[in-house]
Amino acid sequence: MAFIRKVLVFLQYISLKSKVKFSCSHIVSFILLIFLLPLHLSAQKPRPRNLPGFESTRPFHFGFYFGVNNLDVNIKYKPSLLTNDTIYSAQVQGQYGFNLGIVTDLHLGDGFDLRFVPALVFGQRDFEYNVMLNSKVLESQKRVVESTFLDFPISIKYKSERVNNGRAFVMTGFKAAFDMASLKNVEKSNTKVIRLNPWDFSYHVGFGLDLYFEYFKFTPQIILNYGINNLMISDGTPYTNLIEYVTSKCFVLSLSFEG
Repeated sequence: MAFIRKVLVFLQYISLKSKVKFSCSHIVSFILLIFLLPLHLSAQKPRPRNLPGFESTRPFHFGFYFGVNNLDVNIKYKPSLLTNDTIYSAQVQGQYGFNLGIVTDLHLGDGFDLRFVPALVFGQRDFEYNVMLNSKVLESQKRVVESTFLDFPISIKYKSERVNNGRAFVMTGFKAAFDMASLKNVEKSNTKVIRLNPWDFSYHVGFGLDLYFEYFKFTPQIILNYGINNLMISDGTPYTNLIEYVTSKCFVLSLSFEG
């Protein structure tokens, strides 16, 4: 239990540093998904190895994954927000979605893997404004931005030494994503939508466990994505004029299966 408490503290530390919203359900789900860290428990005594030549006999491995995401943003406002007499406040709320993808893994040796995991990502962001109407009444308005991304992430994965049927890993990489549901080309006169750039480029970091079963490898992991390009398309409306830039931020809890 002391080890599990350390994991909880570590996840809370990442939440504070990255400003990603980890709820209790995030942490509890992750702990349950990795079966209370069988890697740590099994390290006390040797056990028969499953898939003993998984990396050494075949350099390529394939599989699939699914996950839960929370699409959010980093946002910088223009100083004009402080003097704006129409829009008094603006914020973005990330919503939950899900990922479905295919795993391609190339074993490079010495604990390193190269991974390509194309995926479909479904998510939503809500832009919320407090707007002063002509009647001098403050009204809350919401602009919902739904997205369907084609994700193309490439990652380098570094794994610890295998202990019985498990090993820990960390990973980092770069991702290009294209939003097929982007409203970029909607008429500018339509103030009911927020236009975002369909292309999103980001880097990511993550960690997790590889757990070896009799016929497949099971991998629960957490990935944090941080965008590097401005997604906001300024269309001259009060809803976008007060925003300097918007970059993506995404939390993913995923499970993958490889054979």
